[in-house]
Amino acid sequence: MPDRVTFVAIGSRGDVEPMAILAGALAARGVPATVVAVDDYARLVRSHGADFRGTGTTMATMEHLGRTWLGQLALRTPLAQPLLLHRWLSGLAEPLAATLSDLVEPGTLVVSGLASRDCALALAEARGCRPVTLLHAGILPTTHRDSHLEGRWFLGWRWRDRVVTQWYWETTSGLSRATSSVLRAQLGLRPLSARESTAKVDREPILLAADPTLLPSAPDWPPTCLQTGAITAGVPADWAPPEELQAFLDAGEKPVFVGLGSLNDSGGRRWLDLIVEAARLSGCRIVTPALRGAEPAILDARVCTLADAPHSWLFPLMAGVVHHGGAGTTVAGLRAGVPSVAVPAMFDQYFHARRLAVLGVGPRHVPLHRLTAGRLAGLVVALTGGLHRDRAAAVGAQVRAVDGLAGTLAALDQIARLSSA
Repeated sequence: MPDRVTFVAIGSRGDVEPMAILAGALAARGVPATVVAVDDYARLVRSHGADFRGTGTTMATMEHLGRTWLGQLALRTPLAQPLLLHRWLSGLAEPLAATLSDLVEPGTLVVSGLASRDCALALAEARGCRPVTLLHAGILPTTHRDSHLEGRWFLGWRWRDRVVTQWYWETTSGLSRATSSVLRAQLGLRPLSARESTAKVDREPILLAADPTLLPSAPDWPPTCLQTGAITAGVPADWAPPEELQAFLDAGEKPVFVGLGSLNDSGGRRWLDLIVEAARLSGCRIVTPALRGAEPAILDARVCTLADAPHSWLFPLMAGVVHHGGAGTTVAGLRAGVPSVAVPAMFDQYFHARRLAVLGVGPRHVPLHRLTAGRLAGLVVALTGGLHRDRAAAVGAQVRAVDGLAGTLAALDQIARLSSA
């Protein structure tokens, strides 16, 4: 095992929790492991037994940007999404530099997500750290349509698809320069171009913690890439469902879960009203996260709002799952063995939504910006109609057979051994 690991988890819960799980597992083995993330996730990280170091910033800035014209445009076109991310990441550069400068010692294994790859590279160049990239989506260059999140645009011309996905990779990886700008200046390092930065850090290990059923392996991914499987959270030993939730589950037919992950608060009361109307139109019961700051409650007899509940406990009790298409939630739905469908908004969510339909575990997706109460009701009815039940159960067994946590820990162990040799 490594001597010391720092995980730089810049992003939403789907980016943070897999690193928190890894850090907790390493801590249980006696390896000092710290997760650096925005302050919102302190409780989540510590719940997995890991050390947390906050940046002094929160997701409120991203949520505010999501309500601006740029955020609304990003829901409708991929072209605006890098601009939205760059604006948010630039605001993190100074607090992230302060956190990492004080925390990371020479020789530390620095595991970063996509948004902080250049920070890890800067620490490697200045302090002799070993950078490792941890990914959860298919964004590496490839000519294989099913192995890239923008595979729908492939033309089948291998040279063209390879050039486009290489450009896409350099562009998305290059966004991490926004978070590293202050750190590089403090460490006395020159700024790198997106191509330079990507090429340098691509020579170091890339761990793709994505399920191979959801994201098939591509033989032309970079040689430094190893697909280890999705890292999922189990049910905490001390967790029990609230009495109100358990009573709702026991009171009638299995409900459908409807939630948007980190996007859930962006729609506010409008989103909740849409769900209540969809329950009425479909005649089905629905479980959905309560709005931030609101107490869980029963709405209109058919809708139960709930506080945070482990997906690994909740989803198997559902008749189906409607979600935003984030990598972690998508895999949780597959592992549960129940029908699922996504209402994607951006980034890899569209890829996961399409893959669910290809796998046969649910109907075709509806983009979030086109979702109405009637369309949501249609998705709920499709999930509960029985058409996708057997296929979802079969895919669930296949996905549960892969232990991504064990695979990723073994890879980190091997990296540490090679680094010390």
